[in-house]
Amino acid sequence: MPQIMALFLLLMFLAQCLWFSAHVRLSAMEGNYVAAGLLHLERLSNAGTSERSPLTPLLAGVAARISGAESHYVWLGNYRFWIRLPFLFAGLMLGASLWYVARRLYGNMGGYVALGLYCFSPLMVGWASQAGSVIIGAWGAFGLIFTSIAVAHTLYAPREVVLWNWRRILLMGLSMAICVGAEFSLWILLVPALGFMLWVGHVRRGAALAIFAAACAIGLVLLWALYSFRPLVFGQALVNADWLEISSRTFSWSAIAPLLGSFFLQNGVGLVLLLLVTLVTFVVWKRSRFFGTAAPLLTGAPLVALALRPHFAGFTFLFVALPFLILFMAGVSADLLQSRYAVLANAVIVGVLIANAMIDVYSLMHLTSRS
Repeated sequence: MPQIMALFLLLMFLAQCLWFSAHVRLSAMEGNYVAAGLLHLERLSNAGTSERSPLTPLLAGVAARISGAESHYVWLGNYRFWIRLPFLFAGLMLGASLWYVARRLYGNMGGYVALGLYCFSPLMVGWASQAGSVIIGAWGAFGLIFTSIAVAHTLYAPREVVLWNWRRILLMGLSMAICVGAEFSLWILLVPALGFMLWVGHVRRGAALAIFAAACAIGLVLLWALYSFRPLVFGQALVNADWLEISSRTFSWSAIAPLLGSFFLQNGVGLVLLLLVTLVTFVVWKRSRFFGTAAPLLTGAPLVALALRPHFAGFTFLFVALPFLILFMAGVSADLLQSRYAVLANAVIVGVLIANAMIDVYSLMHLTSRS
């Protein structure tokens, strides 16, 4: 039954994304991704920039080529469902990953809360329904963090852990390539990934370092493949990349307030309320403080803090932090629902989920087509 409920929620997410694609035409940026990806496939130009690798344009370009949009470029908008399909797949896989992790950590109730918040998030629906790097980066980042934690847990097994973990090493290397390939600035997530591996797998820190190094090597090779294994082009891309450009050394609330306001309020006031409630609960209630809730908070909070320093990846950091914050809220909510405050917690959590869904559906129903 839990798996059926999760599948139903993901189908609801899929239906919303299809509705969005049907009512929002292909944007100029998406068209640029397609053009850059097609030129990159022909090796006529490099689709990468100083902020990202060619991953996003290649996904859009390959989808355009397979669907036949390349031969009908004038009517590119008619193929928008196909062009956006790789990014919709990333959104669905991120939702499925969130459900899997939340259910393993917090039980069925935590999984329902996490997936309910995710599937009715206007931001998640909007960006999973368009060609763009942020949904790809969010999926890669989530996979990177929790694959590294999963690998670290296997270090307690009495066997040759490095060779035995080769599948997970490949998966972690793929997550690294997707995460960093979407936005170069997301390399910063390698730091908490390594930190969690050393913390969880402290019994064999040497093996943890070896596994992490092997995954980094695989990720580097996969990134090199995006540049068609051309060493000179790949080397120039790494040298010219803006790994963590910060355009302002001082905190400016006038610049940050609109970004934070638009980002969190687009998901509804209910989500902000639940985030505040779970943060206060985490601080004052010892039972809610354990590795399962601390890990997503320790990943999401620094990403939000980095977004407070104005730079090109400010919105990206906030978006990538959202799944981790949703997971944190789900974990604390699951504890609250099992406490003596269950009645009050149930009213708040269910109210937030219903309000979030209503805002999301209302926004979708009032979409207007744009050129």
